[in-house]
Amino acid sequence: MKLLLYPLVFILSITIAIAEKPVPFGTPPWQPTGRYTHPEIRESSGIVASKQFKGVYWTLNDSGNPAVLYATKRNGELIREIKVRGSRNFDWEALGIDNKGQLWIGDIGNNSRMRFDLNVAVVKEPNPHTETEAEIIAKYPYRYPDNNVDAEGLFIANGIPYIVSKEQSGAVLYRFPALKADKKQVLERVGVFTEARLVTGAGISQDGKRLVVCTYNSLWVYHNTDGNLTQMIRDKPWVLRHNFLGEAICFEGYNLYLTNEARDIYALPQFWYEKQWKLPPKDTQSAVSLLVKQESDGYRLEKYRDAGIDIDGVHVALNTEASGVAIHQKIEVPYKNMYKISAILTRGPEYGRVGLTVNGTNVGQPYDCYAPELIAGTLVTFGVIPLNQGDNQIILKSVGKSNQATGYKVGVDSYQVLHASPFIQHYMVLGPFPKTDSNTNILSVSSDKPINLNETYKGIEGKTLRWREAKTTTNGMLNLRTNIGMNTSVVGYTVTYVYAPKVMDTVLLLGSDETVSVWLNGTEIHKKRVYRRIMPDADTIPCKLKAGWNEVVCSVEQNSWTWALYLRFTDAEGVLKYSLQPKK
Repeated sequence: MKLLLYPLVFILSITIAIAEKPVPFGTPPWQPTGRYTHPEIRESSGIVASKQFKGVYWTLNDSGNPAVLYATKRNGELIREIKVRGSRNFDWEALGIDNKGQLWIGDIGNNSRMRFDLNVAVVKEPNPHTETEAEIIAKYPYRYPDNNVDAEGLFIANGIPYIVSKEQSGAVLYRFPALKADKKQVLERVGVFTEARLVTGAGISQDGKRLVVCTYNSLWVYHNTDGNLTQMIRDKPWVLRHNFLGEAICFEGYNLYLTNEARDIYALPQFWYEKQWKLPPKDTQSAVSLLVKQESDGYRLEKYRDAGIDIDGVHVALNTEASGVAIHQKIEVPYKNMYKISAILTRGPEYGRVGLTVNGTNVGQPYDCYAPELIAGTLVTFGVIPLNQGDNQIILKSVGKSNQATGYKVGVDSYQVLHASPFIQHYMVLGPFPKTDSNTNILSVSSDKPINLNETYKGIEGKTLRWREAKTTTNGMLNLRTNIGMNTSVVGYTVTYVYAPKVMDTVLLLGSDETVSVWLNGTEIHKKRVYRRIMPDADTIPCKLKAGWNEVVCSVEQNSWTWALYLRFTDAEGVLKYSLQPKK
């Protein structure tokens, strides 16, 4: 089998494929254990595990969607839609469950901080196998004691709703002082969470001794023995970093289930977050699908549980008493470029040192997989190497062992192959300008008239604007909020110059938040109207660079919080040069 790659967005496509067609033994915690396939589950913003119906998980959509609850299986397969009577979905952001067989719907979203109709509504948990509707039993409106804030976290403890704010400065826990239907309550401020901020989901264990909150890239599990929430949120939590873009989270026992707006579902075992073991990135390709030889050639598919690690999933295991035995696999890439090659390996007392070879060339240094205890999911980056368009041969080989190791065993779960050509790091930027008609460009860009970096312009509120220098963060992202402004409903421009020693066919790899247009030497080569979070290499634009200096102009619209840009060209030979202005 082959590894089909597409520049970073391609990796997202791979992740979806893995979720829909998991390997036979399930998936480890860094890969989705399921995915919502029902088309009406568009943006899962809350999840709870049923306490009455085994194997049932409830979720809901956020704002702009019907007032419907969805009962699903663990893998995301729909059991039934349940229409909710007596309430509309203004901005449903959370879902809670109590010990009385009731579901609590959090209409608590408040992005503008201007909502005054916030409320939590409760329904009797319907039987998802026989019922089709649920009626609102009671609705509890509320307001905050001080400033109006946004919130996306809700849980029920001892029959009382608790709300977790979504604030940059730190997550705050609020509670209802009493339950009085249809009477607006002023919430009580319980306290500020240690560490947690920008919380997108929350859940509590049935015994009340563990409380979890999540964000797009982290989760915190607070815990104590007596269930004192005031003290619990002040104590140091278990912390687990991830790249799941988490929107909702819940307990089942002490295990965790997390969903995101991409409709993925993740299962996180108790022992994994308690030990705070790192999770490798989800954008990896299963090594099982890359095998080009059979199990009779010296390796086999081994369940993690058979290897002694209590998680779902499987790795390709090479059991050997000597070095030199190898696992042969293939990578296929769509563009010739520099790529960073990583593998997710298993470590333990009997695991040896492994080396990676691609197309006959050693990549980086061998890695010692010895560890005093068994652990899966170690992300090992071997190095950067040019890959050819099409097939590339990859070999993972046992090359010895450390003195502590008892064997030469090798276990590989998956590979990650990322573009490694350098990002453009310096730009000239201009803006902000008010957004106009989508077909109108404030800045005149043409092949006949290069950008004049000394020209002045009129921006928002009639302010005089000039081109000015801007530098990216260390990871290559140009933060336009920092370098142009924090306004919304505006547009900004960037320009940079790339030097090619000869005429070159290349691919422009672009990530933007949000709508973007690109001109190369005055000709528009890309335009995409989109609302999305910033991510490198989300768009791939084949193009041709002329010999000498090439002008690259971008416009990027700003409609929400983040405003940013990533740009780079494929450059397998490492010959491209970048500058703030063309040089003679």
